[in-house]
Amino acid sequence: MALAVGLSLAPIPEALRPIPSLAKGPVAPQLIALVTTSSAASKRKAVGVAPDGESNAPEVPELPEEEEDTPELVQANPSDAGTPEPPPIVAESDSLGLAKLGPAMRDAALRMESLREKMGAQHVDIEPGCRRMGASGCEESGLAPFFDALDGLHDGIRTQPVRVEHLGDSLIASDHITDMVRLRLQERHGSGGKGFLYIDRPTRSGRGVRAGTASEGWEFTRLIDRAPPKDRLPFTGVAFAAGNAGSQDVRFGIDDARTAEIFFLAQPGGGSVQVLADGKLLQKVQTRWTPAEVAFAPVKLPAGAKTLTLKTRGKVELHGVSLENGNPGVVYDTIGLPGAYAGVFLRAHRPYFRSQMRHRKPSLVVLMFGGNEAFRLSRDWTKPEEIKQEAESLVKLVRESVPDSACLVMSPIDAAIRTMGGDLVPRRSSREVADIFRQVATEGGCAYWDALSAMGGEGSAIRWLAAGMLNQDLIHPRAKGSDLLGHLFDLAIQRAWASSHTQHGAIEPTGIQNADKALTATFTRLHSLEKGENSRLGVLQMGASHTASHYFTDALRTPLTKRFGDAGRGFIAAGKASDRLKPAGVSRELTGEWTMEDALSAATPGQAWGLSGVRAVGAPGASLSIRFCDGCTAATTPPARLSLYWLDGPGVGQMEVKVDGSALPPEPPPPEPFTSPTVRIRSFPVTGPSHEVAVLNQGGGPITVLGAALDLEQPGVAYDAVGLPGATAATVAGMDAQALAAQLSSRKPQLLVFWFGTNESGQPDLDAEKLRTGYGELIARLKKDSGGAECLVIGTTDRLQQRADGGWEEAPGLQQVVTTLPEVARAQGCAYWSARAAMGGARGMVRWQREGLGHADGTHLTPGGYEKLAGMFLSDLLAAYETFKAQPPALAAEGR
Repeated sequence: MALAVGLSLAPIPEALRPIPSLAKGPVAPQLIALVTTSSAASKRKAVGVAPDGESNAPEVPELPEEEEDTPELVQANPSDAGTPEPPPIVAESDSLGLAKLGPAMRDAALRMESLREKMGAQHVDIEPGCRRMGASGCEESGLAPFFDALDGLHDGIRTQPVRVEHLGDSLIASDHITDMVRLRLQERHGSGGKGFLYIDRPTRSGRGVRAGTASEGWEFTRLIDRAPPKDRLPFTGVAFAAGNAGSQDVRFGIDDARTAEIFFLAQPGGGSVQVLADGKLLQKVQTRWTPAEVAFAPVKLPAGAKTLTLKTRGKVELHGVSLENGNPGVVYDTIGLPGAYAGVFLRAHRPYFRSQMRHRKPSLVVLMFGGNEAFRLSRDWTKPEEIKQEAESLVKLVRESVPDSACLVMSPIDAAIRTMGGDLVPRRSSREVADIFRQVATEGGCAYWDALSAMGGEGSAIRWLAAGMLNQDLIHPRAKGSDLLGHLFDLAIQRAWASSHTQHGAIEPTGIQNADKALTATFTRLHSLEKGENSRLGVLQMGASHTASHYFTDALRTPLTKRFGDAGRGFIAAGKASDRLKPAGVSRELTGEWTMEDALSAATPGQAWGLSGVRAVGAPGASLSIRFCDGCTAATTPPARLSLYWLDGPGVGQMEVKVDGSALPPEPPPPEPFTSPTVRIRSFPVTGPSHEVAVLNQGGGPITVLGAALDLEQPGVAYDAVGLPGATAATVAGMDAQALAAQLSSRKPQLLVFWFGTNESGQPDLDAEKLRTGYGELIARLKKDSGGAECLVIGTTDRLQQRADGGWEEAPGLQQVVTTLPEVARAQGCAYWSARAAMGGARGMVRWQREGLGHADGTHLTPGGYEKLAGMFLSDLLAAYETFKAQPPALAAEGR
């Protein structure tokens, strides 16, 4: 201890101090922490001699959990104090690689972008490398097998998980960097489960997220030990033995896992392992075998189980456990050892390495070394030729073990050293090792990612240290720094994948496009409402079944009215009773003989319909009622307006109207009798949000009811949803224009939302030019009929149809619709939001089906799916609104 203190206070480089930060703080607490750590570490016995990391100190373990800053993976708010700035809108080209991320993770990624700019970090593309050369050049890139596997997930034809094996040093030993990449990949492509977990933390420090909770008597041997037995260690780098210290156990949280696989050594005299789920015995695994070889024991986990426990008896050696949920998705294994370099993993027993690697069937193997090579090179403990030879040998071993897998080599990141004078300077050998690794990757047929340049190049470690993103050892990033590196690596993977799978067409932009120009008046009204001014925003959404279901619009209406005020439930089409309306407190009832008619089934075009394209025709004696806020107790009772929409004309019956059970005087006849069906609208002053309007056909002919509306005369948002299942934009264009104009004039929307395209995408003979022209003319006409409303076009959701072999393929007109709708929106001055991009783009429906969000028909969503999609839309809309508010006042005022 005295020697450690003396050396730590001596004028030597910081990296060589036994207690690096001793000279910068109180001595006593650090000595206590050192003694406590040593005592805790002694509870487990490491077999063999001291590891390289202890004798040569190329790297040290990461700080304990309690000393790390909290990583920001998907938190809604950054950890910095103060009010967070709103995230910027994603660029239309999505050049960053943010496609397919959900709102929360994308917002966190955008905050990471702000941090990246602050730190001077860079977006560095992956160099794809070449797996196979041909007469015409490279015929297969280094990442082709990985990208093909991801495409298989999105095509719905892959039934196995896409596994990634990430081998490396202390930068990933505690699952930093890789945790960010894992979360992002599983967000985009689905999760296959936790993947491989160690029995215990082999480094005795850092986070335990990739290991079980083990008893204290496990003995373990590691590849980082200076002289590990070469005939027994696996590719996972650690063997956990339970023979000499008696029976041992380890417990894992199951989460969503449905299968477990135990990695162990079958050996002469081997004992047994009891496998328990929530304390109940599932099976017993015998490990006795001659000759010794690595083995695997699959275990099916019971539904609802919480914990998996392994209990040993006799001589047992375990290597780890893999937990997977049985779904096609991404499984990302982290195999990291502090102090490791490429040569360390060459110490593994080759047959064991090959057997376990092949058993995992990875689609991608990532090799993340270089930091310890650079350290060793800076101390003249190795030579560039030796570094290259070891890296080449490891790449060759991986390629021979899993020849059908992609491989990717990463460079070391930047590090710094402290001079004798106390100055910080970049570690001189990091770039040299990075260049060696690039050459190894190129010659070995692997992709390459320059993490050093992504971090900001040589000298960036010094900036990161000053910003609190690097540990005092000048080598290891703290949690937020690791998150940033994971963020940059993930986006590099996404960009590479997006550029590789052109067979699905271009990736659509995410976020609200053209919002700054198309929604100025809308955002101005929202801002007025937020400031408490007397204003109103009427929104009317027209569409097909996505709109008609009300799930999407109800999920929007609630948060909008809560934040900006409630201006009433708005328009409700006439119709039968519907459970979909109950959550919003709306109910409908038809009594007697009624016929429901719609514009899709009309024998001739040009007929008069309600806003939703339907009408209810009642025979004499039939009655209809629509209730608003049914069963609710209103906190306030503002003045309101209850309106009834119906068709008048030749031969109509006599209609009695009641409001809240009280009959109203008959409507005065028009000055001139109607010669054709004509929209009539009658409004009644009421108080509060809870009301019923009812009509009764008293005879003389049929009556035709279109709907009713309730508007509160107070500041707020009113969101009308008028949709007809199966409709297209052409369906609405074929309806009587005068009838639509009369109803739109009554509703007075300031924003029209159009959501067509899903049904058009199912048309094998779709005429894209006709869609472009017809849809554009419809939008222009309805904007005019609404008194100059702004407009927003929602693009189609992903739509698939099932093939004979059970797989899914795109609907025949989908690509034409995806290309045409943004053009229509742009030509009409509308904002545009791609629902398909929000779902993850091409084959997004397959993933949503897997997660219980997409309907089995490949076209519709489940209620939960509509709610999730609405949340994504609302997040993007409010992000655009926050950007609008951040404009200089003169610009923001232009929309008023």
